[in-house]
Amino acid sequence: MRRLVVVTTVLAVMLAGGSVASATEEAFPFYTGDQFKALYDYAVTHELSNLASPIERDRITGNEDLDDRIWDAAFDRGYVMRPVAASELPTADGIRMQAQAAEAWLQLKEAARAAGYDFIVSSAYRSPESQRTQFLSKLTGTSDQAIDDTLRWYSLPGTSKHHAGYALDFRYANGTFGDFRSTPDYEWLSADNFAVPKSFGFIPSYPDDVTEQGPNPEPWEFVWVGVPRIKCGVPIEMSDSVTGPASAIAEDVARCPGTNGGEGESAAMPLWLSRLALFLE
Repeated sequence: MRRLVVVTTVLAVMLAGGSVASATEEAFPFYTGDQFKALYDYAVTHELSNLASPIERDRITGNEDLDDRIWDAAFDRGYVMRPVAASELPTADGIRMQAQAAEAWLQLKEAARAAGYDFIVSSAYRSPESQRTQFLSKLTGTSDQAIDDTLRWYSLPGTSKHHAGYALDFRYANGTFGDFRSTPDYEWLSADNFAVPKSFGFIPSYPDDVTEQGPNPEPWEFVWVGVPRIKCGVPIEMSDSVTGPASAIAEDVARCPGTNGGEGESAAMPLWLSRLALFLE
């Protein structure tokens, strides 16, 4: 019995993403750009609250043929229809955002100021109509090139993560979005696979090395998904079943894989879990 207790204790630590020596330390899985993307998609679909269904594909310019071309180009780039905030939102520093994101932002800001960084939130919730106005203000022509140039940085109404109120744009008070990547503030935020934002529930919204995610990578935009989801990753389905006493551990791995951020992936049963199943039988 003592041996079983030791084995299951070590496994519990492993599932938490750490080692026996570091079990009490804050630990987060490493995520690739595609895995960050999958993490937000899962959270906004299954977990984030106060959201309503996406709006219908909306008019943009009022010219039906031109609007069709713009929508086709947007979908080709990976834009998708996004949910919108379901009710009036509170504010943090005068910016409207979801309550959970607001609380997390104020905590992150406090940590940033203590570390000597002074970036601010310049935008969070944005309505579809505001998004339409912004897009039109940046559209310089009707050619395919002009449309694609605008879509590199600006979402169509109904496709922005800002509609949900969980996306925040960071920058210096007197700076621009474009130069945020080169600031010490971004270096602090992005260090160790975004360890600091993760500890407050934030991940990069449009990370590097992701194809067909809509706009180009936007280092200034972060989305709140919550610390538990970041620690767990996206739930997975195991290709092998585990029965007996080890089945509860298998369920925990599927629900909270710890290092798996790929949505829709099927994971084979880990070798250590197969051996544990035999040991417990």
